[in-house]
Amino acid sequence: MPLSGGAEFAGYTIIRPLGAGGMGEVYLAHHPRLARHDALKVLTAAAADDREYRERFDREADVVASLWHPHIVGVHDRGDHDGRLWISMDYVEGTDAAAMIAGHPQGLPPAEVAGIISAVADALDYAHDRHLLHRDVKPANILIAHPGTPDQRILLADFGIARRDDDTSSLTATNMTVGTVSYAAPEQLMGAKLDGRADQYALAATAFHLLTGGPPFQHSNPAVVISQHLTASPPKLAARRPDLAHLDPALSKALSKDPAQRFDRCVDFARALGHQLGTEPTAPALAVSAPHSHRQASGSRPSWLRPTVLVPLVLAVLLLVAVAFAAGEFIGVREAGPTHPTTSETPG
Repeated sequence: MPLSGGAEFAGYTIIRPLGAGGMGEVYLAHHPRLARHDALKVLTAAAADDREYRERFDREADVVASLWHPHIVGVHDRGDHDGRLWISMDYVEGTDAAAMIAGHPQGLPPAEVAGIISAVADALDYAHDRHLLHRDVKPANILIAHPGTPDQRILLADFGIARRDDDTSSLTATNMTVGTVSYAAPEQLMGAKLDGRADQYALAATAFHLLTGGPPFQHSNPAVVISQHLTASPPKLAARRPDLAHLDPALSKALSKDPAQRFDRCVDFARALGHQLGTEPTAPALAVSAPHSHRQASGSRPSWLRPTVLVPLVLAVLLLVAVAFAAGEFIGVREAGPTHPTTSETPG
């Protein structure tokens, strides 16, 4: 049952709800000892009984608590209260990139997008350097604090499905069952080994969405979107915004099916984008360097990209997605609402 304003939970005083999803709610809450407001993420009792989701929830706190970066939402504490798991984190007063683009269906100003992508790229590379992958980069997970003011901040939120790049545990049956399909990299959808370039693909898909008003691939059936991520060439910006045709080389590179053909780091993609927009005048346009920590050699084509392997794998993935979607269990497709701590209102 949702918590009401004034209720006490784990010592916190609930002020009001900020958002809700299928597995829990996020509240604005007053800290029990400090004169500040935190965002309190609380799982439903049923979700807490799910061992896999409980482990994922605990890992979100452990993963993000190990990160300190100006563009990453900070986690303060976690616990178990009356059988319900909770995490307290920074309260971000403002909005998110998904809400911003909803108000600008033709796309945001390119310079504004470049600033958002640059900040998130820096946050992602910081995490990647510590062997952590986000795996769910999308507009809804990019928070904008105090938008349009001198105090504006851009923060990456929701490391709920993050994992180490050397994690071989079977916490989820396959990598493709987590994340949001509109932005997920082909190798993630195929359950292949991931590195930071999977997050780069999602960041590029996010940039495409912010620039045009829609993600690269769109369809009401998630299986079709997955098939397009795996086999179709990414659409050109020029087809939707001819004035941004000069950005196509950077986006096409970051959206390559083969991770080895993408930029080495997320900031390299952001700088290439900024260079073409004139916001990063000293950055090389499309220079490619050898991967700095990627285990696969850049000249080695992933086995799953070979036609004899890709076709049956695509069919198997689409069949699995169809079954999961029919059961209402495909995470990111059956979202019930925002789960991150953001609001455009003044704290009460």
